[in-house]
Amino acid sequence: MTVHPSSGLFEDVPDTDLDSGFFALEGELLELACVRECTVVHTELPELGGALVVAFVPLSPEREVSGRRAVLAACQRNLPVLYAHAVAVDELPRTAEGAVREGELLDDVMPQLARDLMSPAAMAD
Repeated sequence: MTVHPSSGLFEDVPDTDLDSGFFALEGELLELACVRECTVVHTELPELGGALVVAFVPLSPEREVSGRRAVLAACQRNLPVLYAHAVAVDELPRTAEGAVREGELLDDVMPQLARDLMSPAAMAD
């Protein structure tokens, strides 16, 4: 799990609120029974501004919907001021050292994110 709270993208939210929210979110995501692993990436989305993109690997294909709901609920509880989007992936792209390749991950999930934003009904599992 990786979470990166301090990038300057969220100028409207005090750093202490972001730090504590990211810390609490990380703890909650690590405890989700329907999620094998996940990462939180903050980015700027057109017309939405600062947002969280949570890529998660569901425990099983049958757990994808419950995983998405659980991840989004955790984001809402811990960082309600930020738009959050959960995307199921088969695996998280990693460097040889094990760090998540955030740029590659965003490139991979942005088409799904764009489809979901254009058709909110598709997100409502």
